[in-house]
Amino acid sequence: MRLVGQRPSRLEHDFTERLAARSLELRYSQGADPCSSQLGLVLRVQRAGDVVLSRPVMVAKAWAEGCWDVSEGCIPTREWATFAS
Repeated sequence: MRLVGQRPSRLEHDFTERLAARSLELRYSQGADPCSSQLGLVLRVQRAGDVVLSRPVMVAKAWAEGCWDVSEGCIPTREWATFAS
C-alpha cells in the first residue's frame, strides 16, 4: 500500500479497510489523523503548494502504543505542528 503523497481521503478509506480485514484497531489522533498503534503508524498530511498529500509517520515498537496521542505520546511535539511548503 502506497502511503506517501496520496490523497488523504482515499488513503484513509484504504487504510481503514486494510485494518478491518486484519482485525486491527483504527484510532484517530486529536488532530483527526488515522492511526494504528499495532502498526506504529500515523497517517499525517502535508501541504504541497495548493495540494494536501499524505505523509506517514512510522514509530518504533516502544512508541507505538501512544503514537496517536498528540499530548501524551512519544512523538516529538514539533511533528504535530502544521507544515507548509
